[in-house]
Amino acid sequence: MANHPSSLCLINTSSFTFPYPVVEQVKPKKCNHRKTVKVKEPFASYSACQLFNKSPKRAGLSTSDLMFNGYLNSEEKGIGRNGYSTRNDSFPDGFIDDGCSNNVLVACYSLESLLDKQFVIKVLSYCSREECLELGRRYHALITKTAVCGDQFVTTSLVNMYAKCGDIKSMVALVKQMPYLDIASCNCLLAGHAKNSLFDQAFRFFMKLDGIDVRPNHYTYSTMLAICGSLSAINEGKQLHAQTMKLQYLSKTAVSNALLTMYIKCGMMEDAESVFEGLVHRNVISWTAIINGFKQHGDYEKALRLVCLMTEDDIDPNEYTFTVALASCASSRNSHMGYMFHAQVIKRGMALGDFVGTAIVDMYSGLGEIWEAKKQLKEMGKSASSVSWNAQIAGFFRNQKTEEAIEAFSQMVRNDAACDEFTYSSILKACSLLPSLATCEQIHSRIVKSKFESNVHVGSSLIEAYNKCGSWEDAERVFSQLMAADVVSWNSMIKAYSQNGRARKAIILFEKMVVEGIRPTNSTFLAVLSACSHSGLVQDGQKVFESMVKEYGILPEEAHYSCMVDLLGRAGKLENALIFISNLPIKPTAPIWRPLFAACRCHSDLKMAEFISKQILELDPNDATVYVTLSNMYAEAGLQADAEEQRKLMKMKEISKEPGCSWIEVYNKIYRFFSQDKSHSEMPKVYEKLKQLMQQIEDIGHTDNEKEDRVLYHSERLAVVFGLISLPAKKQIRVFKNLRVCIDCHSFMKHISKIIDKDIVLRDNYRFHHFHHGSCSCGDYW
Repeated sequence: MANHPSSLCLINTSSFTFPYPVVEQVKPKKCNHRKTVKVKEPFASYSACQLFNKSPKRAGLSTSDLMFNGYLNSEEKGIGRNGYSTRNDSFPDGFIDDGCSNNVLVACYSLESLLDKQFVIKVLSYCSREECLELGRRYHALITKTAVCGDQFVTTSLVNMYAKCGDIKSMVALVKQMPYLDIASCNCLLAGHAKNSLFDQAFRFFMKLDGIDVRPNHYTYSTMLAICGSLSAINEGKQLHAQTMKLQYLSKTAVSNALLTMYIKCGMMEDAESVFEGLVHRNVISWTAIINGFKQHGDYEKALRLVCLMTEDDIDPNEYTFTVALASCASSRNSHMGYMFHAQVIKRGMALGDFVGTAIVDMYSGLGEIWEAKKQLKEMGKSASSVSWNAQIAGFFRNQKTEEAIEAFSQMVRNDAACDEFTYSSILKACSLLPSLATCEQIHSRIVKSKFESNVHVGSSLIEAYNKCGSWEDAERVFSQLMAADVVSWNSMIKAYSQNGRARKAIILFEKMVVEGIRPTNSTFLAVLSACSHSGLVQDGQKVFESMVKEYGILPEEAHYSCMVDLLGRAGKLENALIFISNLPIKPTAPIWRPLFAACRCHSDLKMAEFISKQILELDPNDATVYVTLSNMYAEAGLQADAEEQRKLMKMKEISKEPGCSWIEVYNKIYRFFSQDKSHSEMPKVYEKLKQLMQQIEDIGHTDNEKEDRVLYHSERLAVVFGLISLPAKKQIRVFKNLRVCIDCHSFMKHISKIIDKDIVLRDNYRFHHFHHGSCSCGDYW
């Protein structure tokens, strides 16, 4: 044989790598060892094989971290009786490199050992399990040169390896080269298609089995039932069920478990329970599947009862069983069972593992016991993964503990835990609740460094966070940088325009969204209708509402009807709004009546306000806004007795109005203010500055409509003035309020922005007001 390189040889021009399982080949990302075998000249495959044949069973290559799960004995691992590795001194000088770090044990095998059929099958099995495609390809190239490649068992192992590693093209090509197919190779092909979500191809191949004289076995049916479950193909699943009964395969645990899981995934719990009751052999997979099925379908109590019955049946729950049980405890708010399962996993040594430990964190967060969740995460220590931290952050967010969520995120970063898209999405939601522009900007910078800025989920959360902070310009920049914005991203940006007084931008973006083929959703239309209602674009709003039903077939919900009432009411079309409500296909709710009631207040229609107030109070007798608004309208109309009567009714019914509260962020700290607040140490300076500003406003001819002691010290005014005396001169002031800003305070903000030449952003419970040089983004239409 000529000593020249072959096109199929596993040798490159600079080094020879032995084609057997070494760490450098299997786990290249984790290996830090230098290549241990080098040659100065390229070797032909024949020379290499000669070298293999002359070598003993031990030589200088790393096998750390890879012992084939017991496949190799001590001698094969290169361990002599004295515990030291051995080498062959007959190798040419320079061929073996003794510089391998960490003093790991080294070994290699003769060519006969490498090409032993059983050994090859074990190697390929390992490649399948660990998805080591590169090592599998090397072995494929090696055995192609030998007669081993023609062995049906080896070829089937190769098919399985390519299937498990996701190389479908190579798998199919190999199957086409096989002289005949047996059930083992067919099952590998089906499993490969299933693993890679190629369900249609799997079904087509399954239908061809009769044509190639291959009879399906129980493994075939378990694979096909799993595919039916993934597709929710219940009709096909029932046909397979009938076939398994006819072939008496239901006695096989794998088939019965696959059938059980199929019915669960298709939402047919009665059939699933019937299958479970008829199982001859129930193992931990059977129990866990049915328990998880009831949990997924909301029957948490039954799921928990089954966990108890499982232990009575002498079946020990595994980690997955406990995660389902813990999740059921959280969903059913069953803290007693949660404590019990927590104690059990501690007893079994599972509590500090990442899988169960994260489930415990999630359970306590769901139960509202966030400090227990925090304690669990602390006990997990360094074993806590990013998933565990994500559960902690999401738990704080769900329990309205935004500052604690941000602190947990900071701790996660300090612990060098890897932040992923779920981390950033959760923490940005917390920023939205706070809201804190400074924190949002800091997280944004970390997102950029982590290269997540183009991630559509992170991008949507970032847009929403900037919107909640009143920075629609930043939201716009984030949206423009998204590579492939989804409908959530489009909706978030339209909503940002809508809430920040940019109605035309919202409508234009909506039209662009439709042109680009993104189908609008309920949330899309709600954002566009809101933009129209807050800007007086009645015709545009009506056109959008009609297209929602006629062009997209989306049925309006309560929020859409409420928005349409608001659209008509703000424009002064009170009668039209009343007619719209009377013609609704649903019974009007309090949220539908309220915008018309607010419009009556705005347009001073006391008679209609009295009528609508009765409708609202019938639906929500404790709505304090109705009493307060009516009292104010009576007072403005000179009906003091009626105004006082509303106040007496509130007192008699023990109905209290939510106190107005405003807050502002100064140097990463949130300061909250209430009306006539005197709790802050800087309040004397605030009141003094406020009086000076009021004097300046009076000098230009503006006076409050209400009494000074009721309006002068409203919380939003105090917050704005505190920002004036605390923030740098060029720093924009951002204030947030829980209630709707009153007319006088709105006018006050406009004048202040002009007098001090500073932009002010004020968010009330409806929208953002951007004050700039004496004008507001709402156009005084809010």
